[in-house]
Amino acid sequence: MDELTRAFLIKKFGEYYKNEKLEMPVEFDKREWAFVLLENLPSFVMRRHISFGSFQDFQAFVTSKVPAHIYYSSAYYLKPEIEKMEDKGWIKADLIFDVDADHIPLKSKSYKAALNRAKKEIFKLYNVLITEFGIDEKKIKIFFSGSRGYHIHVYEEDFQLLSSGERREIVDYLTINTERILNGRGFYDSLRAQQVSKLLTKYLKYLIKKEKLIDMLKAYRIRDVERVYTILSSSENLKRIENGDLSFLPKYKGLRMLINDLTDKILNNLRIYIDAPVTADVKRLIRMPSSLHGKTGLKVVEIKIDELDSFNPFCNAVVFGDEKVKVRILKRASFEIMGEKYSVRAGEKLALPEYAAILLMCRGMALYGH
Repeated sequence: MDELTRAFLIKKFGEYYKNEKLEMPVEFDKREWAFVLLENLPSFVMRRHISFGSFQDFQAFVTSKVPAHIYYSSAYYLKPEIEKMEDKGWIKADLIFDVDADHIPLKSKSYKAALNRAKKEIFKLYNVLITEFGIDEKKIKIFFSGSRGYHIHVYEEDFQLLSSGERREIVDYLTINTERILNGRGFYDSLRAQQVSKLLTKYLKYLIKKEKLIDMLKAYRIRDVERVYTILSSSENLKRIENGDLSFLPKYKGLRMLINDLTDKILNNLRIYIDAPVTADVKRLIRMPSSLHGKTGLKVVEIKIDELDSFNPFCNAVVFGDEKVKVRILKRASFEIMGEKYSVRAGEKLALPEYAAILLMCRGMALYGH
C-alpha cells in the first residue's frame, strides 16, 4: 500500500466514522478496546488496553485515529484499561461463536459459495442454541463479520459466567469431537447418540419408502439381502433402532459398515464448524458491529435470523458510494458487488465505483490513482 492509497482510505473511513453513529455494545465502559490504525498498514499493529467512559470519547478517538479494524473484548472488566490481564478484574464474558469460511471444509474456492456455506452453519448453530441449550432468542445476535463469515453473540447471564473449560465442553458438543456414539451392540446413552439413532431410523424409513434400501444393501455386498431387508423394515425393529438398540441385527461385516457409514453421514450433517478458540476464550477480542473491516471496506452488520437467508454481504454491507475512482490494478481478480460483476487484470488503469475500488484497495489488489 502506497501513501496515496493509504491517505484515500483514511479519508473515506474517516468520513464513515464521522457520519455514522456506531452501535456501542452493552456496558461498553467495562470492555477492553483495541484498534489497528490505517496509518500503520500494511503492518498489523494493534493498539489495545484502551477503555472509554462515553460514546463521545470513543467517537473522538476513531475520527481522529481512523482505524482499519475495531475490536472490543467479549469480557467485562473492573479495570479494562490495565495492561496486565490478571489485574483487569474479570467479571463475565459474552459467549461468542465465529463461523468463518476458513474453518469449513469446502469443495469450491468461490467466496460466494464459502459465505453461503457459512450461513448454513449459522442456521444450524442458532437452532441448537435455542432448542438444545434453551437460550432465549432475544439474547442472541447474529453479525456478518465484514469478510469471510458470521458471528453469533450470546448475552444470557448463565452462559456469560461460564469458565473457559465449560465453554470448551460446548465446543466439543457442537463439533462432536469427543462424543462416543456407537458401541458394540448399539448407541450410547447420551443426548447426541439418541439424536443420531432417531435420525438413522428416519433415514431408513425414507430408504424403505423410496424403495432404495435393497439397492443399498446390495451395494454393501451384504449376505441374505432379503432377510436383512425384512429385519430392517419391521416397524418393531425400527422402533428398537430409534431407541438405540442394534443388538438384534445380524453380525455381517457389510451391515456393520453400512450402519457406521450412515452414522458418520448423520454426524457430519449435525457437526457445526466453528472457530473453537474464539468460543473457549473468556477474554477474546471480537470485531465491533457497525465498524468497517479493513480488508474489505465492508460493514459488520447485524442480521435477524429471518433475514439471514436473503442477506447479501456485497449489497447489504456496502457503505461507500458509486462515484468513480481511478485505480491501478495490481492483481487479477473477479468479483461481484452491488449486483455488478467485475473482472480486472494486473496493470490495468480503470475508473471503478468507489465501493469496488475500496474493496480492491483494502485487499491489496489495487492502488489509488493512475
